Amino acid sequence: MKRPDRQFVGNRPNSSGFMHLQSGYWDNTILCDRHEAALGPLDAYGTAFCRAFMDLLENGATTAVVPNPQPRQLVSFACACLWRMAASRTKHHPERALGPYAKKLSESLFIGGSFEPMLLLSRHAFGATRRELLNFGALPHLYHEEGIRFWRFIVCGLIFDLKLDNRASPPAMATLAVNAQHEITLHEDFLQDPRRTPGLSSSLARLSLSKSTKRSSTT
Repeated sequence: MKRPDRQFVGNRPNSSGFMHLQSGYWDNTILCDRHEAALGPLDAYGTAFCRAFMDLLENGATTAVVPNPQPRQLVSFACACLWRMAASRTKHHPERALGPYAKKLSESLFIGGSFEPMLLLSRHAFGATRRELLNFGALPHLYHEEGIRFWRFIVCGLIFDLKLDNRASPPAMATLAVNAQHEITLHEDFLQDPRRTPGLSSSLARLSLSKSTKRSSTT
């Protein structure tokens, strides 16, 4: 989402209003160099996927078909994003946020474990008006759909949902699973009001959405 000018906007800590950010949140203490390097290829794969989607989006595609030659790499990219957030926000104890799944994710990312949670991917369509999309980014947070719990984050016009347990997904979401897809088709979604969206509404309540923030906001 980062662009050359200052369009990256986020909440002020513990207060209302917004502030411009040079880049996203960063914590260089949660991984040693060896383990950080192990996640490098996953970051590169996920970034390339998101950029390919953004290129299609900027060209006005209502249906974006994005190549995904290594499906597990995309799942692992999402897992790495979640694990890093959990480790950073819990003072290096990700199990406090993820429970037993912290160990499963860690083993999968760093020692070749077999754990592969279900990844669901959809196109985000948040906007204030019919013709204006708001480009939101959201750190991993809990999201519930029909009583099923997901870990969700939003970046580059995409919604990543990770389901860590073995419960079946709600029927309306089951078709969004991409674990085995070598080519992912993302359809234009109906416009949603972010002020009424779980996980975004409380954060938006703290933002002052002036004209300068309408085009690019992050929670």
